[in-house]
Amino acid sequence: MYPYSIREIRLESGERFPLLVYSDPLGLPVPGATEFGLVKLRARGLKRSSIRQRTDALGWILYFLDSKKIDLVKKAADGFFLSLNELVALADHCRARRKPAKGLLVISVTQAAVHYSLALDYIEWVSEPVIARMTDPRRRESANIALARFHKRAKSVAPKPRGQDSHINGERHGLEENARTLFLKVIQPGDPGNPFSARYQVRNYALLLLAFRLGARSGEIRGLKKFDLNLDSVPAQLTIMPRYHDADDKRLDPAAAKTNGRYLEFHSELKDALENWLHDRKSRATWPRAHRNPYVFVNRFGDAIEGRGYRKVIETLRLAHPELEGLCHHMLRHDWNERWVQMVDDDGVEFAKAETEQKYAMGWSPNSKMPLRYGRRATAKASNKRILKLQKGNGAHDE
Repeated sequence: MYPYSIREIRLESGERFPLLVYSDPLGLPVPGATEFGLVKLRARGLKRSSIRQRTDALGWILYFLDSKKIDLVKKAADGFFLSLNELVALADHCRARRKPAKGLLVISVTQAAVHYSLALDYIEWVSEPVIARMTDPRRRESANIALARFHKRAKSVAPKPRGQDSHINGERHGLEENARTLFLKVIQPGDPGNPFSARYQVRNYALLLLAFRLGARSGEIRGLKKFDLNLDSVPAQLTIMPRYHDADDKRLDPAAAKTNGRYLEFHSELKDALENWLHDRKSRATWPRAHRNPYVFVNRFGDAIEGRGYRKVIETLRLAHPELEGLCHHMLRHDWNERWVQMVDDDGVEFAKAETEQKYAMGWSPNSKMPLRYGRRATAKASNKRILKLQKGNGAHDE
């Protein structure tokens, strides 16, 4: 039986910090894991969701060490560390799913590489103080040499993710043209294909149209507050703010944005959708507690919408229309970027300038390589279009 759970605490500053605890979420914290989270993960400036994912992965790593009866302190004191066979077993464990989903027994290679790297960080973090306490200089030097050899062994069996430049890696893409047309049609209130009850159609239309038109992340949309909208300007504007440890956010799954803050403009279609929703949101009979919080999108009780509630909206739409197979929120972000690349190609805009603007619109850093990742399919289509044109130019004929 897996012996660990995750419990999230809220500090006086409002910051939320995930703890690895024994047994159920009400259990006691695991001392070493808690200290590692504070010293190595939190101090590194990782976001709450990233710390939570790595803390959960650390529990999986500790489970492996316990099951193999590996005492890291004793190994460090003896100057042996993990053997090659133990490292291979660790790498296999990092690839395995704790709970197989839809017949999948392993996680992605990229995830496995992150978990394996985390395991090595934890082993080194435990080992270094043990070596530092050795009073015999020769013994301490021998232990440091053994640690360096351990790192070399560990690197030789590490899971190796595919390079980010690969275009054939099965990652998510945007919508096909017919699916895009269907999506925009059936999310409109009153459309016969709209799968939502009349109560939710106005809200869901504003939410989904915002995701489609601006390509914003789920956390950015769920964290949007009413005063972030300026619907009186022409064109209308909204501001995306990366609010960490927001005192207004009482949700179990806080809406923290991972990207940079920015303001974005939009046309009347989205403006009308948001205005209609904000007018509907004022009804206390329909949305009882909506007046108590500043968030734009709320659940049936009027509380700020949770991540699982947002995912339920997408899932309902996907199940009602098999043509939208694979639809999820992040697919809409990919779709926005593919449409951007296509527009840039059609308009003949200077590539470097267009990429800089794309990074701003998505909230990416100036040095980010995300434009390549998100626009791969559009880039591939444009490339193949030129390849065919080149073939014709060299005297080739279409068959």
